[in-house]
Amino acid sequence: MKKIFTIGFAALLMVSCNMDFYPSDAMTSSQLADNPSSAIYTTDGIYSLFKDYLAYKGESADYPNGRNQYLRHYYQLTELRSDNVSVSGTTSDPFVHPYDYQDVPTEENIYYTWWLAYKVIYGANSNIDAITPGASAESDHLLGENYFLRALGHFHLVTLFSMPYVYWKDHQDALGIPIHRGMDSYSGEVKRPSVGQVYDEIVLDLIEAQKYLGAEGVRTDRGYASLDAAKALLARVYLYMEKNQECLDICNDLMGHAPSAVTAGYDYAAFPTKTFDFDETIWCVRASQIDKFFTTHPKSAIGSMYYDDANIKRFDGDGGWGEHYWSEELIELFQRYPEDKRFAAYFVQPSPTGDGKVMVTFPVKTKSSNTYCSSGIVHGLTPAADGSVEFTYNGKTYKAEPTDVNGYTQYIVNDAGFVSNKDGASVQKKVYVRPDGSVRANGGNYPIYFNCKFNGQEGRTNLTSPAILRWGEVVLNRAEAKAKLGDAKGALDDVNIIRHRAGLTGDADFTEANYQARGYKDVLDVVLDERRMELCFEGHRYFDVFRNRKDMDRRYVGFHEFGTIKWTDPRIALLIPLDEINSSHIPQNRQ
Repeated sequence: MKKIFTIGFAALLMVSCNMDFYPSDAMTSSQLADNPSSAIYTTDGIYSLFKDYLAYKGESADYPNGRNQYLRHYYQLTELRSDNVSVSGTTSDPFVHPYDYQDVPTEENIYYTWWLAYKVIYGANSNIDAITPGASAESDHLLGENYFLRALGHFHLVTLFSMPYVYWKDHQDALGIPIHRGMDSYSGEVKRPSVGQVYDEIVLDLIEAQKYLGAEGVRTDRGYASLDAAKALLARVYLYMEKNQECLDICNDLMGHAPSAVTAGYDYAAFPTKTFDFDETIWCVRASQIDKFFTTHPKSAIGSMYYDDANIKRFDGDGGWGEHYWSEELIELFQRYPEDKRFAAYFVQPSPTGDGKVMVTFPVKTKSSNTYCSSGIVHGLTPAADGSVEFTYNGKTYKAEPTDVNGYTQYIVNDAGFVSNKDGASVQKKVYVRPDGSVRANGGNYPIYFNCKFNGQEGRTNLTSPAILRWGEVVLNRAEAKAKLGDAKGALDDVNIIRHRAGLTGDADFTEANYQARGYKDVLDVVLDERRMELCFEGHRYFDVFRNRKDMDRRYVGFHEFGTIKWTDPRIALLIPLDEINSSHIPQNRQ
């Protein structure tokens, strides 16, 4: 690992919003000790790592790869491996491999994420070793921020490159990722401790962070870690560890002083445009249009992958790639309650005809691959009086008949041969009927359903400051902990807090008397669906499914394997970059 850290570290230059900062590795720990005030610059430099483009593997510092931004890779390595997203087709962008659970250990998204997370950890270690506790409220706050950042770096790595904690509980030999706590940890042999050991170290860091983040009036901007941020992240970690009472206790503590917006709601459409100034945000990665990542590669931002504003012009019309769409099943979940403010704020279907015509989309195996599922699509159809839709595909006519499923209309084709069972693909009889509209031919025809949850800051199409920790998650963490501790009413009350602020009240409330009638077997499933809607596209769903010992059902249209990923599937843990394997000789995943 030391070899990888050496590459590029001496040349690292970090630029943060509104001011320039020294690189976190430009000063040694002894130099920081001689000049404690410099820790503010090195700490701010660490924050910059989440958003800047850095040169790696022989790239020019002046022209680094525009796709290599930590947050872009992180969101793609999480959300695209869930059941929320449908990718439009093949592309040269490396996101296609992890999207289909075929990650490559030499791809830039794998090695760059690993490399940058360990840079965050290295910078935090340097600061922690240098800052003397108790010198001042300001320096203590900085110390707490660095404990938080070190915990976050390890947490991102262990959740991406190792199996879930619940898997480790059943398989104690499941390996975590190398831990670095203190500058002394960079000497000696590099090892992979167990998943459980890594989580224990993360907990220790977040408990330590809370000791130093209590000072008020010190770095209160939401772009900096706070006491609430350390608690909120620890609540998430405890939830992943199934320490439900500990999670509940922290969430109760947080909710004791939560802003009114947590229950009253906020402007959902405006939230992505100013996350750093909304009470909903606990901690965000603060970005600005003067940042280098935006001035040089705005269309490589995460928002550009979900949305194309060229013709819609909701913002500045600067366009985007628009290759990541809502999955049909996520749309279906929202459309059970059309008044949901969240769906109205973030769902965009460009250019519907509005003439009453509909299109039918359905999964079809591609001709060039046995593992990918493309989408069949038929346009310009007129529903019959009973709501059914007839369409012809490959010379055969099918009838999609509407069926009420818990208050939502689904369309079923009563033909077992509708989707080929060849090569082990699952038979899927459900199809999707939507208003006619735009499609994109890129590896197949796809209905375009944009998401604008990462757009619009400062009026710019592809700019946002992603909220990594926010109050909506705290409420839902508490709900899940309550559900697992047997407090069904308390869990549903928390679910209803989220639903009320989204405009869902009255008959839309969940109660102990009605959730089963709505198709749910237990309260936990109600909570998980609400998490899916509230936190969609924010990198949670991928973890939420597997850490609850559930399988990921990806039997919907999109350029991915048509099937189900088991929660024990070793592909859940990303392959460790080959550079690391060759340098430190730690064991690779899936050996």
